[in-house]
Amino acid sequence: MTKRLNLWLALIMAAFLAACATAPTGMGPAFDAALVEASSGGNPYAADDALSKLLENTSLSDDERVRALYARGSLRRQAGDDRKGAVEDFGAMLKLAPEHPLASNAREELAFAQTDVETIEAGLARPLNLSQWFNSMWVLGAHAEAAERYRKSGLSPSETELAKLVADGFVCDDKGGEAPVYTLGDMRPDLEHKHWCAPPDA
Repeated sequence: MTKRLNLWLALIMAAFLAACATAPTGMGPAFDAALVEASSGGNPYAADDALSKLLENTSLSDDERVRALYARGSLRRQAGDDRKGAVEDFGAMLKLAPEHPLASNAREELAFAQTDVETIEAGLARPLNLSQWFNSMWVLGAHAEAAERYRKSGLSPSETELAKLVADGFVCDDKGGEAPVYTLGDMRPDLEHKHWCAPPDA
């Protein structure tokens, strides 16, 4: 065996060992438990936060990252009300592992999410009342922007809108809150004691 061949073999082995040393090893069985815990519960916005924290873990293997991205993308396309975020998650997942067993499902969900985004954005070009605009922006994933517009308007959100604002942490009970959500019109039972939450850094 020539010296040049020996050198090439040594370089290949060194690169292989370096890759093994630096590649994320994954969380192992703890990942499955963390994924189930993050995805469980009745609050989709809290689940989104939990999955986002899980994805911040730099030790995730590629398979674990793909599964977490798929879980968050699927959540965002449905109960989590973040179609743009779903498009980003499915796109990142498919870029990372286009042949993964979940890839076929991800492509289908990605197509649905992209259609939703296109339809909603086209609708935003038409004249909309505040409630229609809020719901469109909320489904796209612009929750903070949608909440702030209601807050500045002086109008009270509907029961359904209020429930979303409470679940996502924009509206609180009066303890520690700021301006009341109710300002004009008839007082509803669900509006009693509800205030806009103080900013996180307040």
